[in-house]
Amino acid sequence: MYCNYCGAQLQADQRFCGICGKPSNLPAPAPAGVERVAGHLRSLGIFWMAVSALHLLRGGGHLLGARLVRFVGFAWFDDMPWGWPMGHFLPAFLSFVGMVSLIMGAAGFAAGWGLIERRPWARRLAIALAVFALFRPVLGTVLGAYTLWVLLPAEAEEEWRRIARPV
Repeated sequence: MYCNYCGAQLQADQRFCGICGKPSNLPAPAPAGVERVAGHLRSLGIFWMAVSALHLLRGGGHLLGARLVRFVGFAWFDDMPWGWPMGHFLPAFLSFVGMVSLIMGAAGFAAGWGLIERRPWARRLAIALAVFALFRPVLGTVLGAYTLWVLLPAEAEEEWRRIARPV
């Protein structure tokens, strides 16, 4: 290996050039204080916030769909009863699903922000949300598994206690 600045030959473990004193292009070793949980918190928090944004969009879409079904149903049938799935059940169901999505989205944003800010309550909230996320296909399953892999082991709890910031 050679120095990028002066071309002098460097040893494999040499971090600075012996001739010009410039740093070598070797990757620096990881700091001793950085551990597994601390190394994944930022990406985990960002992932929670991104998936929560999708929840908020989906929740808003369900609420809009519920209003649209209610409006179109009554406009087409002139206040006549218009059948079981469409009558009062479908708008109520869509509204319920939309509200649950909005609540999960808000909780996911809180968990993501709390993980990035290293708040003491964020670990428990993220683990609880990760259990529910496991049952949502693809993104939810990946997010839930990743969260549980990072935050659930006993060593992770000890590390969390060391790195969490008080409120």
